[in-house]
Amino acid sequence: AAVASAAHRLLDQIKKLPGTDENGRIDAAALAAWLAEVRRLCHEYARATIGDHCLGQLLARAPEGENGIWPCEAVCEAMEGIASPEIGEGFHIGVYNSRGVHRRGEGGAQERELATKYRAWAERLHFDYPYVGGVLEGIAASYEHDAGWQDSEAKIKKRLRY
Repeated sequence: AAVASAAHRLLDQIKKLPGTDENGRIDAAALAAWLAEVRRLCHEYARATIGDHCLGQLLARAPEGENGIWPCEAVCEAMEGIASPEIGEGFHIGVYNSRGVHRRGEGGAQERELATKYRAWAERLHFDYPYVGGVLEGIAASYEHDAGWQDSEAKIKKRLRY
């Protein structure tokens, strides 16, 4: 349990994706090799599921690509090569957590804006990276759901005021 906890903390504290050079470019082969080794070790120690969740959260910290699409191509290639549902879940969690503290407006306009952004990236990635496009589409759908919930909450609060 102590080793698993230490490994989780280590993955959680990584600030720069493995394979990143001094110019901020990510070597896709180096990243893929590192991910394969971490996944092998997690599987060996019966921590495959949580390991993939942590890796997904780490990959969610990826930079935007030179083409303006997020995540960058190296991360898309790595995720597509693995296509693990657990990495996708971790990625989704990482995206939600990266939003941090934010001010609430009335209704779900903020969430709809985020859904539009993630859906646009998903549409641009679907052909070359269908797994990544699907993960981003899931994030967009989740933000749309949240927007509906926020709209309902705003209507309820408005009715209760009068």
